[in-house]
Amino acid sequence: MFGLARVRERHLNSFDELKSLYYAAMSTTLTPRSLARWDGLHLVLDLVLVEEHLVRLLADVQQVEGLALAAAGDALDVSATVKWKGVRSRVALELAELRLRHRHLGFRMRKLRVYGGLPVPRAAVEAILQSINNELITVFRGQGIVVVDLRKWLPPELDLKIVTVQATGSSLHLWFGAGGLRDLPGRERPALAAGGVPASALESGEKNGHTTA
Repeated sequence: MFGLARVRERHLNSFDELKSLYYAAMSTTLTPRSLARWDGLHLVLDLVLVEEHLVRLLADVQQVEGLALAAAGDALDVSATVKWKGVRSRVALELAELRLRHRHLGFRMRKLRVYGGLPVPRAAVEAILQSINNELITVFRGQGIVVVDLRKWLPPELDLKIVTVQATGSSLHLWFGAGGLRDLPGRERPALAAGGVPASALESGEKNGHTTA
């Protein structure tokens, strides 16, 4: 009886080993290899320099001027003078729940304050943001959620996710989760023309006076 138990235990151990090998092989096959990867990353941004860049980006936006950034714990405090209904008002709000997924930066607007001028509702702020650049900024009206498309600046080979944000003093701390770089940006494999000959080779042959049958 003890002998049968040992045989059964040995078979179970063998089955577990085979199952582990199977899952390992499947994960290796299905998961693409990466040129570089990381298990976590801590990035620190200088708020003063970030503010300067944002001011330059918004230089052509007539509804917003005098942008300023400040630390607000787990959020970023943004203040600016906005033009609404022909009146200027100094508005401040917090950008919270900053997340980066699939090369899109998302955040939620909260704690809207107005200093002087007419009271500015959140709907007006949402409308101003939506008018800045419809191709880059998506505003979910009534929810205070804004999504910024960063695919123009972040290559598709990059897998980057923000999981935690902390703003202290003049620094913005960003903690990224596990990610990686599949390959160097712009290293696309040459497309094959009909017959399996690279298009670049066909063009080169035509220039040199050679033709393919």
